[in-house]
Amino acid sequence: MRAFWSGLVVAAAFAVGVPLVHVLRSGEAPMGASLAAEPAPQGLAHDRDDLALPVEGRHLRVSLAAARPAPAPPRPLHVLLIVVDSLRADMPWTGYERPIAPWLTAFAQRSVTYTRAYSISSSTARSVGPLLVGRYPSEMERNGFFFSHWYPSNEFVSERLSAAGHHTAALLTHTYFTPGATGMDQGFRDYVVIPGKRVAAADEASKPARRTTERAREMIQAAAEGLTGKERFFVYLHYIDPHAPYRSHRGRPTWGNGPRDLYDQEVHYTDEWIGNLVDWARAQPWGESLAVIVTADHGEAMGEHGRYKHGYELYEEFTRVPLIVNVPAVAARRIDLPRSHIDLAPTVLELMGVERSGDLSGVSLVPEIRGGTPERRTVVLDLPGDDLQEQRRAIVEDNLKLILSGKDERAALFDLEADPGERNNLAAAGDPRLEHMRALYARVSGGMASGEVRGPATRTNPR
Repeated sequence: MRAFWSGLVVAAAFAVGVPLVHVLRSGEAPMGASLAAEPAPQGLAHDRDDLALPVEGRHLRVSLAAARPAPAPPRPLHVLLIVVDSLRADMPWTGYERPIAPWLTAFAQRSVTYTRAYSISSSTARSVGPLLVGRYPSEMERNGFFFSHWYPSNEFVSERLSAAGHHTAALLTHTYFTPGATGMDQGFRDYVVIPGKRVAAADEASKPARRTTERAREMIQAAAEGLTGKERFFVYLHYIDPHAPYRSHRGRPTWGNGPRDLYDQEVHYTDEWIGNLVDWARAQPWGESLAVIVTADHGEAMGEHGRYKHGYELYEEFTRVPLIVNVPAVAARRIDLPRSHIDLAPTVLELMGVERSGDLSGVSLVPEIRGGTPERRTVVLDLPGDDLQEQRRAIVEDNLKLILSGKDERAALFDLEADPGERNNLAAAGDPRLEHMRALYARVSGGMASGEVRGPATRTNPR
């Protein structure tokens, strides 16, 4: 009888493709497989990873996983990084009641969506450069002005990709990005700034999403057509439309005339043109090899904490942002743990198959994007002092958030689950959790490098 079942194992093994050398001989387990006795099932069990075969009232479970070849590593991809200026985190896919972004809402449903993503800082000049470098602004060599200039010692992800032989391009609609002015063009082979919003204007030049999309198509297509061999492209696009001042758009849903009403209409307008671009890109021959990341450079205050717009503070409305990552053949999921833009540079490198090197403060999100178990991590928000504002730095651990201002002497502690609006400062009430968060802050801050500041003395970082 044992010989009979051994023969059946041989036949079953051939049926699922196990090589001859892995077939049972004389009742022994195949090479690289495990053989374990378990209570016999009612019949022959067969699943993807093992076979259960009855033997004299018991059954042998034969693992076939070791006999299969290891899966091929994911192929390197092109990457399109879309950053929307001043886009708040309260979007329809996170519960906001107005349908202000129908295309992005559908896109989030078929992507990996981070519901607790944070920008690195609270203004373009403090957040985008660090995002593209993968280091905190306090760690980077810079000037001491509000509009940061990043010096060549900072290695941008575009420089790393260019050095690996890939095409890098950026299309921007913010005067901060003027070539040569702030060092933001480092490493980009194709770097274009088109006219963006003007403070007192209401004409089409102040509503550039359409022109951004049209010019982006040309840029991306040229990049794709110019590739040879194993080259890939990285394209960074910056849509500025939701940035103040907020403009009305004809033919759009109308929610009122207040700042949030007009802002929501700006988002609706921008959403359409982003969707137009991504849908076009996905339809191209190279679209099946394209990863798309959509996020914001920072949030936007709408009266919370008595403030509007952005900068100067690190409250949730200033720093919480959408983050959607769409990768070919990757299942949609929501990740609700806190995550930071500090992780985007290493993520882009891994998606494009470029080895991580040099100084990067973040961790690639690719393993969890591809289905791995997300790990809890501490998020750091960093707003260095400059000629207009004092230093602020914050950490987020699970649902606790600690903000320290000035020379770290003023503390504000919030429980984001119980108090998402950050109205109840637990530090002022002597909450015992403050000691733990201060100790964690000291460890995190102590592990950060200190970049040289050139230029004027800052309010909290004197030369």
